[in-house]
Amino acid sequence: MDLKLIFMIILGVVSVFYLILLVKKPGIIQFVLKGCLMPLVLSVYIFGTNKILLPVVLALVFAWIGDILLLKISNLLCFRLGLASFLIGHLCYIVAMFAFTQPFNVPVLAVCAVVAVSLGVILYKLVQPVKEMKIPVIAYETIILTMGIFALQLFVAQGSYFGAFVLAGSVCFVVSDTLLALATFRQKPYNLFVMITYIAAQLLITLGFVYGSLKV
Repeated sequence: MDLKLIFMIILGVVSVFYLILLVKKPGIIQFVLKGCLMPLVLSVYIFGTNKILLPVVLALVFAWIGDILLLKISNLLCFRLGLASFLIGHLCYIVAMFAFTQPFNVPVLAVCAVVAVSLGVILYKLVQPVKEMKIPVIAYETIILTMGIFALQLFVAQGSYFGAFVLAGSVCFVVSDTLLALATFRQKPYNLFVMITYIAAQLLITLGFVYGSLKV
């Protein structure tokens, strides 16, 4: 059994216990398990890829920092710093995707731009952030939707498991972050679904880049 599969199994077990505790009994054990998620995803990547891409590693590191900061999501400073950390992580993913999106498909890019703007407006109206968080939310929306555009361009350029996994992960990220915003600003009970889609997003994108390295 290869190490990538071993870490995927461990990630699966840790994720299940974390999600159960998230619903049943929040506390220190749940916090510890959450802190283990991204290091395990990073391990899946490192031991699965033929070529380690620094932007992918940094994306997962900043995601881990964001996870830790959002343990105190009720604290506005921690929430802002966590948001900033995830934003940097998304930027790292965009950098990682860029090299694999050439040549850009202009018609797809044009359609994506129109869809992204429309979706961004809809999500903003749906979330209705408080006044002091409007600019950070708009900035975050812009980056996450830009990442989605790059993921679709990568899928068009590369196809196969590489493009499909990265695109699926990016879609999961849009869903996860939207649910997180609704849970935060609209007090909706979506925490479980936030984490399910978040874990799926990180693992799918990571596996995409693992498969991408096998093509090089």
